[in-house]
Amino acid sequence: MSLEVALLAFLWGATVARLPTLWRDRRQQAMWATLFAGTLTETSTFPPVARAVDWPILTHLLGVVAAFVLLRFLAQLTGTGGLRWQLVLTAAVLVAMLTLDVVAGGIDPRPARLSGDLSPATVAYWVVLEGYLGAVLVSTTLLFWSVARDAPAGLPRLGLRTIALGTAMIAVYAAAKTVLIVLRGAGVPIDFEHVAPGGRLLQGAGTLFAVAGALVPAGRRARSVFGAYRDLLVLRPLWTAMRDAFPEVILFTPRRAVIELAGVDDVHLRLYRRVIEIRDGMLALRPYLPGVDIETPEAEAAAIASALRRRADGVAPAGDARGFAPVGPEMSDEVGWLSRVSHAYRRGGFTAPAARTPRPSGSTR
Repeated sequence: MSLEVALLAFLWGATVARLPTLWRDRRQQAMWATLFAGTLTETSTFPPVARAVDWPILTHLLGVVAAFVLLRFLAQLTGTGGLRWQLVLTAAVLVAMLTLDVVAGGIDPRPARLSGDLSPATVAYWVVLEGYLGAVLVSTTLLFWSVARDAPAGLPRLGLRTIALGTAMIAVYAAAKTVLIVLRGAGVPIDFEHVAPGGRLLQGAGTLFAVAGALVPAGRRARSVFGAYRDLLVLRPLWTAMRDAFPEVILFTPRRAVIELAGVDDVHLRLYRRVIEIRDGMLALRPYLPGVDIETPEAEAAAIASALRRRADGVAPAGDARGFAPVGPEMSDEVGWLSRVSHAYRRGGFTAPAARTPRPSGSTR
């Protein structure tokens, strides 16, 4: 039970963690739908849920739907269509399963029941179910393994191969179960209560590998997003000083800031814009710079504070304005340097003088 709870917690955590990707593109939407459908299927097998629903084949029907969603995800990856035949095939499988369930007098998936006599309708039911799932899983395994060869080395390739390994393990489980059920239907004595724990372990491990592999790119992106958010917060003292002195440098409205807090926009775009807003403010502040050389972040922070005071005191702009310290050509150079300046500005205890223009609400970040 504890392993089942841990697996469900992992699956639902992964599903919730990938919710923001719904706003990115159709591939991400299809991937999230696949993850959600698979998680819902696994949840239906949880004993308390299964007892509350009391419809044994619900898990199987959800599994077929999850396989269909996986087919649509594969179609997005490969750029192929096939929606019509996929819908027809999936509908045919669902209808066949429901019909065979009625003919068999109700499918009982418990190992003890599978160990007894199996009617032809019961055997046909399992062949249809596991055959469909196995075919989809084999196609998924082959696709991800082949794509992994051309993927960049490191985490992207590892993630794709982990997905392929997970789906292959589940496919092996489906194939082995089908063979055992066919043999039992033919009269071969098989104790499913003995083999079922190993099968569930193989299926659970495959699910874990497949989901973990799918989360590898998300984990890489999460680290990047976390770093960008950290930079946003580090830049905030310097950005706030520029915003208060020059409200016109802000490039978006307060309403836009609320939307961005929902995670719709890319945090890297916000970071890029924050650097631009700081630089625009510093450009407007250049005529008020003191006549000193600026070579360190501490010196630039002090120069900014002095220039802000001179401007607030009404000192006339200088005719030969000095410039700030030169920074490398890459955005990462700008972010690194301005972060150090902002840190020095905050650590130095500099306070921006009262703004001569009304303060905008600006970004909540």
